[in-house]
Amino acid sequence: MSLKHGLLGLLNYSDMTGYELTKTFEDSLAFFWQAQMSQVYRELNAMEKAGWLTSRAVIQTDKPNKRVYSITGKGREELHAWLEKDLTGDFFTTRNVFLMQLFFSAGKEKEEAVESLKRARDACYATIQKSKRIEESIRLYAEAVGSEQDPVYWNMTAQFGQAYYEMCYRWLCDCIQTLEEKKEEEGMGGERK
Repeated sequence: MSLKHGLLGLLNYSDMTGYELTKTFEDSLAFFWQAQMSQVYRELNAMEKAGWLTSRAVIQTDKPNKRVYSITGKGREELHAWLEKDLTGDFFTTRNVFLMQLFFSAGKEKEEAVESLKRARDACYATIQKSKRIEESIRLYAEAVGSEQDPVYWNMTAQFGQAYYEMCYRWLCDCIQTLEEKKEEEGMGGERK
């Protein structure tokens, strides 16, 4: 998935500002695709040049002016063409810098490796806690969109995200335990291998 297609999908529900798109992205898609505000605005500009969306300035007296984006017919065509593509091969794509680094971590002190794993575990735990609010976000967005079908698919992706981070959390805990047991063995006279 590209960020562009995610933004088109959100704009297909309603017109939004860049800030609203970033917030909606964070509330609904962040557990499988992360985007920063600067990336969102960069993509919006490129998409407007491509004719996939238009924007209009909204003048406000009590706040800074804002720009509201709307999907065009050409943008809907692009979104639907992308939805028609078979991307199942992308589901199994694995490219993880953290795992690559872990693979070669025998070259550093065990305590450093344990600390790295603990930081990852804590970040994973924080994501799990945050994901508990997704159900409420889905309910609110479903009311705003007025759709019965969209929340079915939103819930499927939310369940995947929650299961994925719970699996990662358990795996990280197991890795930490393995290294801590190795440290204890070495402390009792075993050799580092």
